[in-house]
Amino acid sequence: MKPGRFIAFAFLFFAGTAFGQNRLIDSLQKVVARGKKDSLEVVASLELANEFSRSNIPVAKQYVLASISLARKLSLPNRLSAAYSVAATIFSQINKTDSARYYIDQLKKLGDDTHISYVISNYYFTEGLFYRRQGNYKASIPFMKEALRLFKIQNDKLSMAGQDLNIGNNYSDMGDYRNSMAFRLEALKLFEELGNKRGISFCYSNIAVDFIRLKQYTEALSYAQRSIALKTELNDKRGLSNTYVTLGEVQNNLHKPGEALGSFMHGLELVRGLKLPIEEGKTDLEIAKFYEDQKDIENARRYLDYSTALFKQLGDTAYMSVANAEAANLQNTIAHQQSTEKVFLNTLNTAVKMGDKSTELNNYKHLSDFYAQNKQYEKALDYNEKYHSKQDSLQNSQLQLQVKELEQRYNIEKKEKEISLLKKDQLLYKANLQNQKIFRYGTLIVLLMLLAIGFLVIARYRVVQKAKRLLEMEKMRNSIARNLHDDIGSTLSSINILSKVALEQAGGNVNVTSGLEKIKSSSYTIMESMSDIVWAINPANDHLENTILKMKEFAITILEPAGISFAFNEESQLADLKLGVDERKNLYLIFKEAINNIAKYSGASRADIEVKKIDSQFSIRITDNGKGFDGSKQYNGNGLKNMRSRAAEMNADFNISTKPAEGTSICVVLAIT
Repeated sequence: MKPGRFIAFAFLFFAGTAFGQNRLIDSLQKVVARGKKDSLEVVASLELANEFSRSNIPVAKQYVLASISLARKLSLPNRLSAAYSVAATIFSQINKTDSARYYIDQLKKLGDDTHISYVISNYYFTEGLFYRRQGNYKASIPFMKEALRLFKIQNDKLSMAGQDLNIGNNYSDMGDYRNSMAFRLEALKLFEELGNKRGISFCYSNIAVDFIRLKQYTEALSYAQRSIALKTELNDKRGLSNTYVTLGEVQNNLHKPGEALGSFMHGLELVRGLKLPIEEGKTDLEIAKFYEDQKDIENARRYLDYSTALFKQLGDTAYMSVANAEAANLQNTIAHQQSTEKVFLNTLNTAVKMGDKSTELNNYKHLSDFYAQNKQYEKALDYNEKYHSKQDSLQNSQLQLQVKELEQRYNIEKKEKEISLLKKDQLLYKANLQNQKIFRYGTLIVLLMLLAIGFLVIARYRVVQKAKRLLEMEKMRNSIARNLHDDIGSTLSSINILSKVALEQAGGNVNVTSGLEKIKSSSYTIMESMSDIVWAINPANDHLENTILKMKEFAITILEPAGISFAFNEESQLADLKLGVDERKNLYLIFKEAINNIAKYSGASRADIEVKKIDSQFSIRITDNGKGFDGSKQYNGNGLKNMRSRAAEMNADFNISTKPAEGTSICVVLAIT
């Protein structure tokens, strides 16, 4: 997953016990408390903001604003993008839409300025989530679909699956269950392909919700139970709490109120144990609806009061609106006519405007019951007809068949894949038998060739002697490399480890700790140099291919943590070229110095490395888009001097091209035989 992407989809995958979450928070707070002002502190602050966003909004705001400030200072566009996204979500959650819009605009500007694909896709995701949070599902979908398109271009299957699920949720809330099921099944297919059990469990629970709204409760029960089984296996208590609420709704509609109440209460117990006030408020709201269906007004009012108090405490206006509608319905039951009618009509108008078909349908039913109880039968009949008309359009038999067809098609495709895998296994078995026959014949041919070679070897004794001498030299090099690694290397490692232990035991003695720090630093530097020497001496690394591989590993180790993207381009015919020990060592050390300079001093965001062969010459060019420097000036450091000296040792041309604000390009050209 790309850096920061976990923030965007964290709501899908964060789970575990309250103890586990507390341990995570403690670890992250220790990172922030170090005060090193590095990229790790940005990530830790961002994670803490995400953790506290469901339990303590003021603390979450402090952490996300700190992460934004530090990411700006360190020029980390990916981390800054993730921080803007979390900030927008937090401010949207407490109905600070102007602040949320500000950070979304900042995120869009960052994408326009940097043209980084992750930043751009994160903007579309965040914009879509912002509109969804407001209940404006129609406006949300185009942004979410554009984010999905960008994820597909990046071939980021985990983000694709998460976004498919988000889009499905939007369509479900709009009452478009066919599209909802299509996107949710696509998410399920991707999660299964990735082997992501947590994602699969979320798909199961969301598909169950669609079947509930289509009044297909038997199918809904099956998916809810499958989700609970997976979440139990994963110990996902946070996910289990939501799915138990879904299961309770299914059981209530299957006329099993005792089992339904048990599921609701189990879900409530889980969220209270995890200390998630928003989830607790939502669960209280569902329990209030259950008691209202059972005509238990006292308990319905009690749990509705719990829910309203939690939403008010957290400033979550979206769920406050839903709670107000349910409170109005309850007030209607106990005869608060005028204010109740106004709340119902306002909620209905908002639902129609935002495309929230589910809330629209519920308010038609609430208004019908309201007018019937107040003996306004003409209005009651009118809203009753609207309720049934809308319900028929959302839950007609043809739509149910289409949704069922989608599910069946998904299951058929799954079985076809299993059959295809079995056929592939059979083909592989046949291919293995054929390979065994080829191996036997090949072995026989090789033996015959060895016999022929044996006769030739006798006639070419001098060649054999020369080969022996070369072999002895390689053995000697292997022996030297092994002894350096085993004897001196292990001794240096022991010095380094013992110095660390001594540092921990030195207490507050400044003179002692200063000396030990120098020993530790010097031993570590010598260990790195020894590793390079052992690698250079080892004859197994004579091929240029191994040198290029080591260069790639070093570039990844140094440039990626510094946030510098790079491309390593090489020609295919370089693999068989050989370099001498001195040439290989000097070439690698020049490359190492150049990469270190880019990471430490250039301020670059990108580097390009090109290796190629032209006639009888091998060249390597290292270019960055950093701040460059005045090449005509003399500098105190030894870096450039060492690079020129090493190039001279192997009779190579060394050129450096640089100007202030125009980047730097270093080129080494070596004659090869």
